[in-house]
Amino acid sequence: MFLKSQKKTRLGVAIAAAIAVSFSSFALAQEESKASISQKFQQLVPFEVVEVNEHVSGLYEIVTATGIFYSSRDGNYLFSGSLHAFENGLPNLTEAKKKQVAAGVIAKLKNTLVTYKSPTEKHEVLVFFDSTCGYCRKMHNDIRRYNAMGITVHYALYPRSGLTDRQGNPIPSVAQLNSVACSSNPQFAMNTLMQGGSVTPAQCDSPVPMHYQLGQWLGVKGTPAVYDMGGNLVVPGYAPAERLLQSLEMRGQ
Repeated sequence: MFLKSQKKTRLGVAIAAAIAVSFSSFALAQEESKASISQKFQQLVPFEVVEVNEHVSGLYEIVTATGIFYSSRDGNYLFSGSLHAFENGLPNLTEAKKKQVAAGVIAKLKNTLVTYKSPTEKHEVLVFFDSTCGYCRKMHNDIRRYNAMGITVHYALYPRSGLTDRQGNPIPSVAQLNSVACSSNPQFAMNTLMQGGSVTPAQCDSPVPMHYQLGQWLGVKGTPAVYDMGGNLVVPGYAPAERLLQSLEMRGQ
């Protein structure tokens, strides 16, 4: 009986080791496949690949700096568009992933945003803001009202015409936004700019390109655009403080 028990133990150890090796080999093959798909994608498309993940659909999910794509396991086919779960409500898995990525980026960029904090904070909003936008100026004129109603406002500096023109020259508002971002007191600089004053030119490793890329990722079409800190659109344009507060409270934010 003892010899049989020993044999069974050795057999169990051998099987466990074989399974571990198989799983290790399988995992390595998957990582090599992901790396291969990432390399192939970046050779064909000028988008930076952030990550390649296994997806519940059986496809590979390719997260890039500008959007999400899907690849067949063999890397021969590429899908661009929204992927839905085939169930009640047809949940949009692509949009859910975009929001998840956006929420992470927003958290990382939070200390680069121009923030007007409410002393009685109940809500936080992320506003894509351009210094040359009339409705942005109108919104900024109400900033104390937003704060008084418990809304902390974070400005993402978003040049609505892009970072450069067709000739590759910087858009005029980019210089303004860079100077605000690089100022020793961004809130004061923005206030001065919105009151018609000029901002002292300043240079630094400006977060404006990252703010712009975040807006592109979320699909911002114009400014101001108001989102929550999870990357969900709250209001697609200017909203008086009362209406914005109502929208936030209806969403349970």
